[in-house]
Amino acid sequence: MKKILSTIIFLPILLAGCMKLDFVPSDALTGAALATNPAAAEYTTDGIYSMMKDMSSYQNSQNNSFVRQYFLLNELKTDNICYSNTSTDPFWKAAQFIDDETTPNNSYMWYICYKMIYAANSNISGLTEDTKESRQLKGENHFLRAFFHFTLTTLFAKPYGFDQGASPGIVLRIGTDYSETKRSTVAECYDAIEDDLKEAIRLMSPGYKRGNNGYATQEAAHALLGRLYLYKEDWDACIAECDAILGDNPNSHLESEVTTLYSTAPTSKEVLWCVDITDTDIANMPPKGNLASMFDSPDGTQNTGWGELYLADPLHDLFQRFPQDKRYKDIIRLHASVPGLLVYWTEMDEGSMKPVIAYPDVTFNKIDTKEVKNDFGEMKLVDVYEVAAVTSCVTANADGSYSFTYDGKALKAIPDNTASKICDEFPGYILNDGSNTRCYVRQVMPTAIATNELEWDDEKKKKEIVSQTPTAVWDGSGCSIRGAGGQFLCWFSEKFSHQTNLTYPISSSFIMLRYAEVILNRAEAYAHKGTVDKALADINVIRTRAGLTGAAQMSAGNLAGRGYSDIVDAVLDERRMEFYYEGLRLQDLIRNKRDIDRRFLNFAKAEVIPYNDLRIQYQIPMDETRVSGIAPNPR
Repeated sequence: MKKILSTIIFLPILLAGCMKLDFVPSDALTGAALATNPAAAEYTTDGIYSMMKDMSSYQNSQNNSFVRQYFLLNELKTDNICYSNTSTDPFWKAAQFIDDETTPNNSYMWYICYKMIYAANSNISGLTEDTKESRQLKGENHFLRAFFHFTLTTLFAKPYGFDQGASPGIVLRIGTDYSETKRSTVAECYDAIEDDLKEAIRLMSPGYKRGNNGYATQEAAHALLGRLYLYKEDWDACIAECDAILGDNPNSHLESEVTTLYSTAPTSKEVLWCVDITDTDIANMPPKGNLASMFDSPDGTQNTGWGELYLADPLHDLFQRFPQDKRYKDIIRLHASVPGLLVYWTEMDEGSMKPVIAYPDVTFNKIDTKEVKNDFGEMKLVDVYEVAAVTSCVTANADGSYSFTYDGKALKAIPDNTASKICDEFPGYILNDGSNTRCYVRQVMPTAIATNELEWDDEKKKKEIVSQTPTAVWDGSGCSIRGAGGQFLCWFSEKFSHQTNLTYPISSSFIMLRYAEVILNRAEAYAHKGTVDKALADINVIRTRAGLTGAAQMSAGNLAGRGYSDIVDAVLDERRMEFYYEGLRLQDLIRNKRDIDRRFLNFAKAEVIPYNDLRIQYQIPMDETRVSGIAPNPR
């Protein structure tokens, strides 16, 4: 039999003993073996959970784990991320929509999902329904098999609603007969996933779990089935699944504080299922292989995190409508800033949006004179300076505009009262440059740092900080300034950074399903049905927890003033704010036939990606297509 990625038979299934997990050959614990030793099924099932977080090298690519690639692959092609620079990490290919059949991260996702599907199949074939415990374990394995098939379908196939599921899906592996390898249709994949989740619900007992939130439950199966029906555009079925676990008081399932949700994920009442991360797990992974390291760097030096992915300006402006939003003020942090005013806008430069910034004024104090060697090896005396003060060059006016001078021109950033305004509460700003250029006014400035590479641009009087040494060797020719994050403001997200029982400073368990999603799944289903009042009621449950009460609530009367002609778009914006970086945004856009607008300050190419662009679906690995002969995704 050909051993291709979707048909790997000789697989290691993890066997857990207390807190330690060891590998044993899969042929030592086949379905038949489990039938004679049902107690072993608990260990082999726990092994699947463990495989989701194990770090491994794959195709010479480091830092691979299911959870890391699950969140990144589902976010990298969205409009949520400002890429601070190019990267040697494989994620950069996805960010640029140039991934192919040899890209390691999507190849790894295909490989690891089928590895875990095979393990679940072995467990299902060997488990009986004789006891509550064995039924629970069998139900968990049906849930896990459904989850991995669903993950592959959303990443490698088109949304169901494009053609009612007629397009090619993935290779379905139901049972242990792997004699045939073919791509099922998306509809066939959805049917198989639905069957597994219904079986999981039948087998597992309501309200029962084997431990903390790291174990699947009947409620988690209802939540995932609700997501499936939402993606399938079966609105009534989605609502029914959500109703099954929400009850009469949806708010009772939410944590009162957003930070509590992320800091207590393994035990939080809001979390339906997570991948539970412990200090032992972190000790077995490279610190920068942790997902949090992509979105956060506590000290900004990359010693404990790369901090390469920042909040995109459109998402930032969405939060700026109501800056008291706890999802914004409690878990989004601007690194290396001082109070003041900064104005910037963007211009196209070789396909990317580059910043044009009204930088603050910086003054220096002379602190020493040193002898240094120039490029010709000659010694000369130069003065050494340190930063004395940073002063905004932007003035706030009584009419809400902001004045500054750039390139010798007196300009203003004025509130946008044109048809392009963001919303009544936060219209955004445009320049009085004759073109109504969209600009950004931030109430902060970069922290000035003296450097050893000082340059002066006499024409534009721009100042840039080009390195982070504590003092500057300066020969009197001037200096330039920019922020500690280079040409971007470092908007770090702490969503994955601060679980209370973990020692490492940027670590957390990974939330895969939570009640807030169930509420907003139902809200979207109501919105598509045109049941506006019920959709708004669910939106406002989420906004209330975020601290957006009173006038900040959504109503039929203020939808238009907030820029919404369609209630569905209001739900999608709420989902964007609630779930950014959590792996839902890409599907939210394309299944709703919304294009991906990435025309914002960003190192990636500035473009609008049509929702049906063939580059959105990831490429099936060459290792699979060349051996099994299944059709690759078109490009």
